Amino acid sequence: MVKRSTVQSRQPRALLHEVAHGLGVKNTINGMGTVREALREHASPMEEGKADVVGLHMVTQLFERGEITENSVEHHYVTFLAGIFRSVRFGAASAHGRANMVRFNYFLEEGAFSRDDATGTYRVDFDAMRAAVAGLSELILTLQGDGDYDGVAQLLEEKGMVPPELQADLDRLDAAGIPRDIVFEQGISVLFEN
Repeated sequence: MVKRSTVQSRQPRALLHEVAHGLGVKNTINGMGTVREALREHASPMEEGKADVVGLHMVTQLFERGEITENSVEHHYVTFLAGIFRSVRFGAASAHGRANMVRFNYFLEEGAFSRDDATGTYRVDFDAMRAAVAGLSELILTLQGDGDYDGVAQLLEEKGMVPPELQADLDRLDAAGIPRDIVFEQGISVLFEN
């Protein structure tokens, strides 16, 4: 008899992000060569976007099957959105940055979250987020499978940029002196400071 075990990792999204890199197609389904060849300079943002959103889709599926039992799928949706805010503070021009902005703008258009203009805070709509995660996963996998260079270029053009409202919120964080990351001081000199 095979014992069934549940996923107890504190970071299943990070693990499933890496698993998702191995999922999908490596070669286009219409003979246009590899996905990387067909999508050229857009291959990396699409691959990073796929890994993030398909990883989150897998988290959703594993929660629904009872395989992940720690925290809640809603917790993962909220921290996923928060991760986009943190990540974009490092820049939106890299492959990860553009993939983050595609997700942010896609989720916003799908109603997965909303912004309270009075407070500048964000709220996740869990049902809409679940649908948006599935929808964006399908869109990215389809674009990759079709080797649709023009479709990917259009997606990145329309959704790969920081909208002015988000930029204003990010500027507000910077003005408040909220650090982008934690910096640990280490080394011999730190050990022997008085």
